[in-house]
Amino acid sequence: MKKLAILLVAGSLVVSGATAGLSTVKAADTKKPAETKIIDKSMDLKETDKDFFAYPGDIDFKETDKKFFAYPGKSESLKALSEFLKKDTKLTKAEKKSLTKAYENILKAREDIDATYNKMNSIAKKVTNNWAIEGKLDKLVNKHQSLWDKVYEKATDKELAIDDNIEFIKSSKALTDEEKETLIKAEKELDELNKEYEKLYDKVEKATKKLNSKLDSLYKKIEKLTDEAQPLADKLGKKFKEKFGFTEMIPY
Repeated sequence: MKKLAILLVAGSLVVSGATAGLSTVKAADTKKPAETKIIDKSMDLKETDKDFFAYPGDIDFKETDKKFFAYPGKSESLKALSEFLKKDTKLTKAEKKSLTKAYENILKAREDIDATYNKMNSIAKKVTNNWAIEGKLDKLVNKHQSLWDKVYEKATDKELAIDDNIEFIKSSKALTDEEKETLIKAEKELDELNKEYEKLYDKVEKATKKLNSKLDSLYKKIEKLTDEAQPLADKLGKKFKEKFGFTEMIPY
């Protein structure tokens, strides 16, 4: 629903300094109620892949970022590397040993990242009662769909340009006074839920502060290890880099 229509539904927490939270979305271009969606304030898209964690519901983070998480197990990956290096004639024995050690450390850091995300998700669920507020928000946002359809069918460009939700509702010539009061009441209820949501967000952010810091360190560690091993990976060529992730080890 225009700007009322909105936000939410996300207990989304950005873990590396970017602020996340609720925002509103105007559907002025389409002149139809927007679908409920996750919107984050001041989101740095470069941070999204590695920093999104507090989704409501049961999220499998290996599915969240397949480029980064969809890799074989550590032992399987090391076995594949060993087989590749056995056939290689470009690296010395010492270089192969160095590359293997670096790759092992990268895989270990990846496992630590996965475990840290899971801990953060568990904390978020506990602090927010598994993001129960999401259901309340979703229900309220979609409660008066027919009225919003009515608003948009008759809304003028001038009306759609109004930023304040309540003033936008009041400006409608398609609604009766009673219908306007219904939407205004829902908007006020939604504002209160938004405030409650932001309080929960702050609690989650505080409760996961140390884990956020740990994640930052782990990503920096992977980046450092990758940079150090990159010259050897370059020697082995494109096929090796694509197979073992040295073309894009960090997911941003």
